[in-house]
Amino acid sequence: MELAKQYDPSEAEKRHYEYWESNGLFSPEVNGDKNAPTYSIVIPPPNVTGSLHMGHALQHTIMDVLTRRKRMLGFRALFLPGIDHAGISTQKMVTDRLWKEEKKTPQDIGREEFTKRVWDWKETYGGTILQQMRREGISVDWSRERFTMEESLSKAVTSVFVALYEEGSIYRGARIVNWCPNDKTVLSDLEVEDKAKKDGKLYYLRYPVKGTERHLTVATTRPETMLGDTAVAVNPEDIRFSDLVGATVELPLTGREIPVIADDYVDMEFGTGAVKITPAHDPNDYEIGLRHDLPQLNVMNDDATMNADAGAEFEGLDRFKARELVVEKFEELGLLEKIDDYEMVLPVCERCKTVVETLISEQWWVKMEGMRDLALDLKRKEDLPKFTPHNPHTKVYTDWLENLRDWTISRQLWWGHQIPAWYDGEGNVFVARSFEEAAEMAGTEDLTQDEDVLDTWFSSWLWSFSTLGWTKPGDLTEDMEEYHPTDVLVTARDIIFLWVSRMVMSALKFVNERPFDDVYITGTVLAADGQRMSKTKGNGIDPLDVFDKYGVDATRMALAGSSTGMDFAWRDERVESFRNFANKIWNATRFCLMNSEGATVDPSSILSPDSIADRWIVSRLNRTALKVNEALERYAFHEAVQLLYHFFWDDFCDWYIELSKDEITSGDAGSRTRILTVLEQSLRLLHPFMPYLTEELWQKLPGTGDVLHHPAYAGKPASISLAGFPVGDRGFVDDRAEEEMGLVIDLISKVRNIRSEMRISPSVRIPLHVAADGSTAEALRSNSAQIVKLARVTDLVLASELDVPKASAKAVLSDGTEIAVPLEGLIDFEKERERLSNQIGKLEEEGEKLGAQLANRNFVERAPEEKVSAVRERVGEIEIQLKALKENLQALD
Repeated sequence: MELAKQYDPSEAEKRHYEYWESNGLFSPEVNGDKNAPTYSIVIPPPNVTGSLHMGHALQHTIMDVLTRRKRMLGFRALFLPGIDHAGISTQKMVTDRLWKEEKKTPQDIGREEFTKRVWDWKETYGGTILQQMRREGISVDWSRERFTMEESLSKAVTSVFVALYEEGSIYRGARIVNWCPNDKTVLSDLEVEDKAKKDGKLYYLRYPVKGTERHLTVATTRPETMLGDTAVAVNPEDIRFSDLVGATVELPLTGREIPVIADDYVDMEFGTGAVKITPAHDPNDYEIGLRHDLPQLNVMNDDATMNADAGAEFEGLDRFKARELVVEKFEELGLLEKIDDYEMVLPVCERCKTVVETLISEQWWVKMEGMRDLALDLKRKEDLPKFTPHNPHTKVYTDWLENLRDWTISRQLWWGHQIPAWYDGEGNVFVARSFEEAAEMAGTEDLTQDEDVLDTWFSSWLWSFSTLGWTKPGDLTEDMEEYHPTDVLVTARDIIFLWVSRMVMSALKFVNERPFDDVYITGTVLAADGQRMSKTKGNGIDPLDVFDKYGVDATRMALAGSSTGMDFAWRDERVESFRNFANKIWNATRFCLMNSEGATVDPSSILSPDSIADRWIVSRLNRTALKVNEALERYAFHEAVQLLYHFFWDDFCDWYIELSKDEITSGDAGSRTRILTVLEQSLRLLHPFMPYLTEELWQKLPGTGDVLHHPAYAGKPASISLAGFPVGDRGFVDDRAEEEMGLVIDLISKVRNIRSEMRISPSVRIPLHVAADGSTAEALRSNSAQIVKLARVTDLVLASELDVPKASAKAVLSDGTEIAVPLEGLIDFEKERERLSNQIGKLEEEGEKLGAQLANRNFVERAPEEKVSAVRERVGEIEIQLKALKENLQALD
């Protein structure tokens, strides 16, 4: 059978995904073994408004590699997809669309109509990312796709809210929150970005000490909030202010007096060492206020204008206008000591980029202490979940839990799960699962539902079990029983707090078991310049563009091969190398198929290999399989990729095909069958990483089909995705064969290097002398035919010592064996000396320039780290090249 000269990834990707999906190969029910072990992963739900980015592509690749391998091992594997309703993002998108198309606001059309518009938008545009996910080749069970606002998940959300309220763990109260004045809603910490502001100001304001001539100077970046100050704090260890603790200061512009208090939180090195305390407008001040029982004076409205408590002069002013006026007034009063330039970090809304305010707001809260203790006990007693990488994520997780505060769960939006609380005319609250239940509790239908919706995380913290059909405490669905706890959560480090920890707490609380055993934390895919990708910087990389250019499989290999848990910069060259890898495999398979007449894939053909080359490749195959499985069990994806790359490229393509080519092309059926069988096993090993290419090639090999499926998939449509995953057999690992063939390969490689360095044409056969005795000499002697053929040698001279002319090119093998190629008659000595000298001169000149760069402290400290590393790497390469060139030059003397 002949294979096309070139592989067309796009055509194969579409065809194979449709085949897999239409035949239900991603459903766990494809597994016919009722006693099969289970394996499950729930996908972190991307936002319904989103489109695929490199972070998704990385995480989805990792999850799919894990799932495909387990499926091939005979596990009943469930990889469950879904999307998140993304409250603020979606509401903003539909709001913007409404204004653009109709010049209307949500308030103009009312809540019911607006919510309907959001659902319409979701049905029309919300599935974009799901289609993009199909392009990635991920083997999710689309029949179990979930959406956080669908009926069953909404029931779960409501029942959890009611259960927590009934036990007293949910309450309504006024506390400090992140507030977006533009969207007029509370924000979670994840929805707040830190924005560096290099031209910030630090204002030094003087507060008169009552009854004295003294002033207490405080430093602040937000002078407008001084209108809400209720104390000035100093550190109890600060002797500069020890006599003022307990004193009273007059708060300018307000007519109020406030106390001077001592608190360990105060940093004596910041500003003057005295700080203004505004409990209603700063989270740290809020905590200090609680410790000292200070009043909480909110001086802002929800649109960040100043309210009546700020004073008549300031009421109605925008916060930044109020800042200017406060500074102006202090200056008029002679109470502005100075203004310093100050580099600072501003909290801004992730979506609209408005500067976020911290203020006191009446919201719904969840008490976390009891659930926190459940999660900490699980970690301390059973060390679950286990984080990879272990450091620093394990400590980050436990530290955050130990310092956990109550969770604000209400949001001032219309899109989301509306809080199941109703109020009667007197303000009494009735929390219930439905309006009917609330009316029965209240004894009236004259009720108004709370207008707020729940934080998006309040639905996604139930994701591990709500997606499996759970709707209320006590539920135990068939999927819950089969697939919960799930096996691993693959996610990013920035949501360890907001999602991972909450999933652990909710699962322990409501289903009495952990949500997953392991947590694999991926690094961030950075732009080529080492910066975070962003639209504003214009350095983002669209994975769909990469798929189109290089193919999905090459992209998946590049992502998995870079996945160490650390951040990494995207490199087109890296994915290009994996495209070349795909082409290498394609061409190797093409050679095998062109020479496959009379042969078929037959696993029994490699059970008793005879020749040293066959014993070697079978050993390498089994050793690679053992190591790949071991690496994947440790989530060492980069190691698995390197193992597969080097086995396929080096062992199989570069060496085994060459070693066995004569027998194969001469029509030897046994040799043809063995190479097809080794190829088929190798494609299986590679399949979880490169599903499309391996399916395309596997389907074309003679003898493949459901006969090669894992027994759990007997009779199912033929696919490599259902074939047994090679686990490796230590009984077939042949150390002696690998050592012997390693020696032969090393020898041939060194001879080829000499040819290249001395510019000896590949067509010219050369004499080869080897100083070897004992087992080394015997190994080389028994493989002399291969050495002569592949190194293109006229004579292989084996002796205990080298006896060659001085003008010989020499090399040393990795085991210390010396080899030499006499150069007389092979090269023009004079021209070669001139060439080598010129090359040495150029390299030495380049090395000096680069060395000077590295000696320049400014370059090392200020240049991008990657640039410095590249220079160091090049210097190392030059040193190696110079050593070899000088040795070659010396051989010509």
